[in-house]
Amino acid sequence: MKSLIRSLCAGVLAAVLGVAAAASPAYGRSTASITLTTPYPSVVVEPGSQVSLDLKVKASPSGRVELDVDAPKGWRTSLRGGGFVVSSVHAGSTEVTLDVNVPADAKGKNKVTVTAKGPGGQRAQLPLTLSVRGGGSGSIGLEAEFAKLTGKPTDTFNYSVTLRNGTAKKTTYALQVQGPAGWNVSANPSAQSQATTVTVDGGATETISVTADPPDNVTAGAYPIRLGVSGGGQNAAIDLAAEISGTGEVELTTKDERLNASGTSGDRTRIPIVITNKGTAPVNGVKLSSSPPSGWEVTFEPETVNVEPQKQVEATAIITPSGDAVAGDYMVTLRAESDGQTATTDIRYTVETSKWWGLLGILLIAAVAAGLWQVFRVYGRR
Repeated sequence: MKSLIRSLCAGVLAAVLGVAAAASPAYGRSTASITLTTPYPSVVVEPGSQVSLDLKVKASPSGRVELDVDAPKGWRTSLRGGGFVVSSVHAGSTEVTLDVNVPADAKGKNKVTVTAKGPGGQRAQLPLTLSVRGGGSGSIGLEAEFAKLTGKPTDTFNYSVTLRNGTAKKTTYALQVQGPAGWNVSANPSAQSQATTVTVDGGATETISVTADPPDNVTAGAYPIRLGVSGGGQNAAIDLAAEISGTGEVELTTKDERLNASGTSGDRTRIPIVITNKGTAPVNGVKLSSSPPSGWEVTFEPETVNVEPQKQVEATAIITPSGDAVAGDYMVTLRAESDGQTATTDIRYTVETSKWWGLLGILLIAAVAAGLWQVFRVYGRR
């Protein structure tokens, strides 16, 4: 009987110990966990830029968590926390910052994965997507803030152009600029007004200043200016434009530049005149008129002219003194008018005694002489 009781007690004890052994592992499997989160898992970046993303690491129970970053080839990454570059954290709930340097020749969508490993072998992964805007060309580019400017012939045109080095290498570029004939044009880095080359880091930009000074007598119109850069086996160019808003400037004078004329009363005198446009824009519909003495007549052939910039047109002023004008000097004002502009010139006109009056005087003298001769001939014999 005693042996039977011992056997039953041993079996019960073995059963209790077996249940306890089976229950113990269940507590360890149910408590350990790690999570990785960020508020911005997908971002758009520029080639050659650096982006920083905030990450939160949670571990339960708290302990040391190893961190690792997997990025595309050529991409540089680092994790920062507490002012240090880190590779692990002691996490209950901890924040770190992921810095990603985007290559200058990057393009398309790129995946960066952060992995966290806990002390009990637990893992968490956070995939991030970085979409590169406008990347992948690996080329250089030029962009003007204002490619077309408007001004007067006396103005100087200043352009600001951004040179972007889309390659991964630091490169020195030569600057070339071409402008219209007679213009003074130059291109220099904004930081050095006398340099003709500029060095740009990979993925960076520099500002180029382009200056164009037209001649003062340039005519109205649009004028092209071309800036080119070359370096590192690549070339780029941009077209700029200067719009000259010109004005006309009318001048009136005689063809031989003499300001006097003469004639007899009632007779017509033709005086060649010249209308000159010294401005930079055409002058159309120039009307010719005059202010003569009372009773005089002045006409023009033609009465209206059109004059291109820096050109001249000839016309004729026909002056006819009144029939009763006595001999002497008179002033005749000639005028050219267009769009509020007026140019004048004064002609001193001398009215001369008619040659017929001289001939008549000679005839009268001859008649008087003949009469006296006849008187002496008839009465002298007595």
